[in-house]
Amino acid sequence: MRSIPGPVTIPNILSFIRIVTAVTALFLIRDDRYAAVAAWMLIMASVLDYFDGWYARRFNQETGFGAHLDPLADKVLVAVTFIVLCGALQLRWFNVFVAVILAREAVMIVYRPVVAVRYGTSMAAGRFGKAKTALQYLVADAMLFHIFIYPAKIPESKWLILTGIVATALITVDSGLRYMLPACRDGKKRSIIERLLQFVSGVMTREARDGNL
Repeated sequence: MRSIPGPVTIPNILSFIRIVTAVTALFLIRDDRYAAVAAWMLIMASVLDYFDGWYARRFNQETGFGAHLDPLADKVLVAVTFIVLCGALQLRWFNVFVAVILAREAVMIVYRPVVAVRYGTSMAAGRFGKAKTALQYLVADAMLFHIFIYPAKIPESKWLILTGIVATALITVDSGLRYMLPACRDGKKRSIIERLLQFVSGVMTREARDGNL
């Protein structure tokens, strides 16, 4: 009989460390002397997200507590990182997209426990949700590195920033809609992007089939 791990596990400790690191970096980055160190802390905390998930799956340490703590750590880290970037860039349109991203994350913080209480099930992060988080980290970490570490200056061209934040906002919102939209005919939950991809795939399959007739 396999024992059920308690709440104090390596993955949960790593998730807690990510939260503490994010909050600490938020205070340190206000001082120019420690800005680069704080940026590295945020980047390394995002890398830890991969290891705590991998460790939990590899050594059978997935717990109900961890299923809530890990996404909470993600959201705290994402929120802190983008708030830091808002302060550094001072761009109104950037702030608007960040507000959309953080609003989605705040809604999901409330929505998850509601679903758990109402239906007695835990909303595990799917592939699309994990891809969303990975994109958030990739875009945010790239900006942190360029602004605070090397070459430590605000980019002169804003187009790359605009492209990154728009793509991140769209994927973030769409991944949240995946849980809230009605299920497809096959009973599976899909986001708008996933539904579009499924539609395009279906059209291409039909055209290929008709072409072989």
